[in-house]
Amino acid sequence: MAKFYLLLAISISAFYFSASADEGMKIQFSFGPTKPCTTVFPNPEIRLKHVPAETRTVIVRFRREKDYEMGGQEIPLPSDHLIKSESLRTWGPCNSGLYTYEVIAKASTGAVLAKAEWSEPYPP
Repeated sequence: MAKFYLLLAISISAFYFSASADEGMKIQFSFGPTKPCTTVFPNPEIRLKHVPAETRTVIVRFRREKDYEMGGQEIPLPSDHLIKSESLRTWGPCNSGLYTYEVIAKASTGAVLAKAEWSEPYPP
């Protein structure tokens, strides 16, 4: 019975720490001046904060509204936690609306460490 409570305590603490790490990562971006609609869109600068130390790669996804996927890429985590503008390519925003970048931090094992997203209207 003591082993059960020990395993329960370990499970709860593992859940708590993984959830709190997930809540800690933040991202932010803002669209620059409006450009004509293009098929392939260069991303704005994306700033990452509170990235888990074990992160080796990030998946960056771009979408419009709730579920309209517009592409994404998995890239090595930049050492300065700044994804430079025009370093990714996705489908371009052509219609007015709310657009979201989602970033998923991954360990070298492929385990997901954290997720964060930020939305901005387009055109700005």
